[in-house]
Parts: sequence; structure tokens; C-alpha cells
Amino acid sequence: MQVYPQSCIFRKLLFAIILLSTGPLNLKAQDPSFSQFYANRMYLNPAFTGLEKGLFLNASSRMQWLAIDKGFRTYDVNISSQIPFAKMGVGLHLHRNIEGFAQLATTSAGLAFSYTIPGKKNNIHFGFETKISEKSIDWDKLTFTDELHPIFGIINQSTAVPVRDQVTFGDVDFGIVWRREGDWSFGRRSFRKVRSMLGISFHHLPYWFSNSAQGNDSFLNRDWSVAPRGTLHGGLLIPFRPVSAGGKQILFSPNFKLDTQGYQLLDRATNIMVGTFGAYALLGNLYLSLFYQNRNFAPNPIHTNSLIFGSGVYIEGARSNSGETPEMFIGISFDLNSTGLGPAAGSIFELQFTYNISKQIFGNGKGFGSRNRNRILDCKSFF
Repeated sequence: MQVYPQSCIFRKLLFAIILLSTGPLNLKAQDPSFSQFYANRMYLNPAFTGLEKGLFLNASSRMQWLAIDKGFRTYDVNISSQIPFAKMGVGLHLHRNIEGFAQLATTSAGLAFSYTIPGKKNNIHFGFETKISEKSIDWDKLTFTDELHPIFGIINQSTAVPVRDQVTFGDVDFGIVWRREGDWSFGRRSFRKVRSMLGISFHHLPYWFSNSAQGNDSFLNRDWSVAPRGTLHGGLLIPFRPVSAGGKQILFSPNFKLDTQGYQLLDRATNIMVGTFGAYALLGNLYLSLFYQNRNFAPNPIHTNSLIFGSGVYIEGARSNSGETPEMFIGISFDLNSTGLGPAAGSIFELQFTYNISKQIFGNGKGFGSRNRNRILDCKSFF
């Protein structure tokens, strides 16, 4: 006979109830969302694949609410390269998300492609990613009601027989990004070489047209599928003349991201909807950022909101000063919750890392150049 503390039993039982109810009660899971979304651009929108000249390795790690039964742990790695003469980008994308003590894990591997229509001051990027995903769970770590005794805890053998502990399914993402570089005037103030960007992406594209896929995302082989997700994002990159920054250029970058996930694109009653708004301030190789995130794009004491504090550094040259592509980027962020699920759940930490592999092969990356008058705009540190 094995006796468990009541709190432990309750957590396991609650997790099992939530897991099994996701099919018949029409509940939907939410995709992981990165706080530093522009540091992991391929996950944000496949149209960003191969956005920069060269071969780049990007790695992301996100630890969320670990005080609640190990919380959520997300890892994302991608390698991408631009092919300028073909106006294309290609990438390999690996993703893994682990939830809770029962190790509910989603692992995916994908190939991403992008195509750019360049202009003198405008670029339009199209991208898609095709991938295969696998979900798995450790049923032995779950507790069912027929296993419980009111006094002695878990003493019985459950009659519940899981249909599967692993499911595999295919998936496709698609996105479009418009980017422009030009001069802007705000009243009497003018700014040169302002970058503007607007993009939209559709994730789990096959399931936008049908929410019926027998057993494809269900451990119980129910008629259920992945909830589609749409993302609208945009921003500006505004350069300022140096005042007292030691000759280093100062840039200000306001950005936003709106996510909606569910089978009805704009159904606020049933969809998961999250808005993120904020800005970056860049000084040479360094940046600081502050963002606000909440459901339904507005403050509400019931919903979990967060202030996202971030900082990062570009190593070996800043594009804004020398035009040279940095060899490495490291960024960290911290999410502070003030309503909804508070600090007792544990904080949210994120680490982003980018490495320019091509600099080790081609030096300054000139081997990736293009003589086309309508060039693919470089990233200017962000986009």
C-alpha cells in the first residue's frame, strides 16, 4: 500500500481531469509565446526565414511558472540562410515544449522557405514552414479517481486504459511580411532611414479550414485537432542623431504583436487572445526593452498580465555604426505578473542566442552579396 500526501494527489488528479476534458469539453491548448518575439523571428513568422545575409544559428529557452508542478519549459532552435541570387531563404526549425509533472511534451521538426520581392525601398516576404509534430505523455504520473481511497490515498488499480501515449501529425505555417526603409516627417521633425514593418502569420494552416482530424491531436483518439493561431505584428525602427552618447547612434523601436488562437478567427468569447505592446531602445551594441502583455489587448484584473523587461547585447560590431554584421547576439528577459496568476506561480525567464556561422566561413559575409539594384533590405539590428 502506498500513501501519498493529499496535496500531491490533488495536483495529479486535477492535471488528469484537465487533460481528459480537453476533447469533449471543447477546450483548446495554447501555443508557446516568446516574450522576445523578434529575437526568434522564424517562430514568429516563417516569412522571416533567411532575412539576413549569411548562415545563422538561433536558440531560445523559456522557463515559465516552474513553481506550479514544473510549469512550462520551451526550447527552440533554428538554422537559416539567405540565398540572395534566388531571393530565397531556407531554414531548419526544431521545437520542444514540456508541460507539467506528467511530461506532456510536444516536439516538432520543420523546413522553412521564404521568397522576397525586393524594391528600391520596399520588400515583400512570403514564407511557409512544413513540419511534423509529435505529442507524448507519461500516464504513470497521473492519478484517476478510481485509484483513490478517502483515507489511504492511492491503493487501487485504475480501470482507465489510455488509448495512446504518443500522437504524430503534420502541420504547415504561412506568413507575409512587408518592410520599408525611407524618410519620415512628424510635424517639424524629420527622420532619415526609418524602418517600418508589418506582418501576419497563420499557424496550423490545415486546421483553419477543418476542425475535424480523427485522433491527430488526441491521446484518446477523439475527433479533435490543433487549434489554429493567427498573429499580426508590426513596428518601427527610428534613428536619432547622437547627442551625448559618445558618437553612437540611438534608435527607438516601438512594436506590437496580437495573437488569437481558436477555430473562429475573431471570436473573443471562445478564442485565446493576447496583445503585446512596447518598445526597444538601442544604443550602439546594447538595448533595453519594456513591453506590456495581457489578454484581449486591454488591462483586466481577472486576466494574467505581465510587464516584460528585456536587455541584450550585440557582440563584435553594431550594424547601425559600421554596417558590419555582428557575430553574436545574447538577450535575456523577465516577465513580472501583477494580476491573474501572480508571482507565487514562479517568474518567467527567457534567454535568446544568435550566432553568425557564416562569419567563420566567409569572414565579413561578402560571399552572400547581391548586385541587384532592388536589394533585399538588411536587418538593421532588428528588422
